[in-house]
Amino acid sequence: MKVSFLDQIESTPRMLIFYYAILVQLTASAISGTGFVLNNGWCYIIGTLVWTVWFVLIFIVLRPETDRRLRRHDAFLKRSAFSIFTGLFILGIAEMIIISQLLPVYLKNARPEAHFTQLMVGLAHVFEYNDGTALVQQAAENLLAGKNPYAHANVVTALLEYNGAYDRVTPLRKGSFAEVFPYPSTIQLQNLWNQVINNPSQPVTELESRICYPSGSFLLPAPFIAAGVKDIRLVYTIFVLAGLCYAIFVIPKRKRLIFVGAAVISLELWNSIAGGETGSLVFSFLLAAWLSMDRKLWLSAIFMGLAVSIKQTAWFFLPFYLILILRHYDIKKVFYVSAAVASIFSLINLPFILADANLWITSIVSPMVDPMFPVGSGIITLVTSGLVNIRSPLIFTILELLIWLAGIVWYFKYSGSYPQTGPILSILPLFFAWRSMWCYFFYVALISLAYVMANETNTLKNDLQIDTKLDINARYS
Repeated sequence: MKVSFLDQIESTPRMLIFYYAILVQLTASAISGTGFVLNNGWCYIIGTLVWTVWFVLIFIVLRPETDRRLRRHDAFLKRSAFSIFTGLFILGIAEMIIISQLLPVYLKNARPEAHFTQLMVGLAHVFEYNDGTALVQQAAENLLAGKNPYAHANVVTALLEYNGAYDRVTPLRKGSFAEVFPYPSTIQLQNLWNQVINNPSQPVTELESRICYPSGSFLLPAPFIAAGVKDIRLVYTIFVLAGLCYAIFVIPKRKRLIFVGAAVISLELWNSIAGGETGSLVFSFLLAAWLSMDRKLWLSAIFMGLAVSIKQTAWFFLPFYLILILRHYDIKKVFYVSAAVASIFSLINLPFILADANLWITSIVSPMVDPMFPVGSGIITLVTSGLVNIRSPLIFTILELLIWLAGIVWYFKYSGSYPQTGPILSILPLFFAWRSMWCYFFYVALISLAYVMANETNTLKNDLQIDTKLDINARYS
């Protein structure tokens, strides 16, 4: 009998369902992005609902019981997963051609007021420097020039230098935007930008201009910048590829092809790199920290220490990470790892704390204390769509904290049975936050999938053995 290519691929149903999750993720991102560009309330709400479906699918992927329930549909899931892979692979190639070749020609002759043109302009801006990326590269260059990056941050000069988009900034509810709600329009942002570029050295009240991240965000790219790399997105690409290569190395050979396919069609990951999302850098270290936990704990601690030194979103992962270490090892190892993570964070940030502690603290906590506008793909769309008129982030902050604490308690109790849920539980609270940006979510599922594939045995074989034993017991009882 001739064996097809698909039959030679070893997989489990939940690994294949992950391909469905990627498709849903891209759909959610596209709908949410359309809502943001066009300020369309229905797109906001529909996008949030589709993101909810994505979370449900990820939890289905992470449940070992899924393999037992769906193993009879393995052939169908393989065919459909292959179809999804093929479709998204072609879409990725088409996206590169459209962005690089066709879109510039279209925008030269398009009517600016048309909705489709606005969408295309928004798409083009996605692949340009945002404020965070521009500020991080500026910080790395300031560091190499012997300056304190936190004291010489300027979002206007950074975006001008690196050809960033005027609408990829973080506006604040200050100055001319004090009475604007729920978010400044594109015209308002453009008018402000046209004013500030006349005197770029002047501080801008309406825009976040601080380095809002721990110093690892610019210290790690600094050697590459010093070596002559002009675009920090290339640095992010190097780190992401290194993280994925490590994941492929630790995943058993028979499962690697499934993971490689999932990584290749994770267009959100590659789009985020092309757009310079700073989450791309932290993704690599979180992935390596989770995968090396059962192999080389000291190496895992180093990776986690670097992750929390890059971006605050990694802080949400830390309790779940330590709980899993407690489950796998003992309280002593938790203490040692905690000390290692704290030491690495301190070592990386201490020079800037000593230089100006108040400036460093003010910069790091600015995402939590500065008056930012509500934005994102989570339940905040109830506000941004106009369905609910809430102008204070307090209730969302409380809800975010409660969800996070509930997740920690649940994981402490059930991490022995569901260790792979740690990463997704880490970012679930951000879905309820005042700012629930899509870039907080896209990479976490890939970390969980890698952990499942690297650490769990073939559940299909285990379930078959269990079912056989049950049948034998039933027959002789």
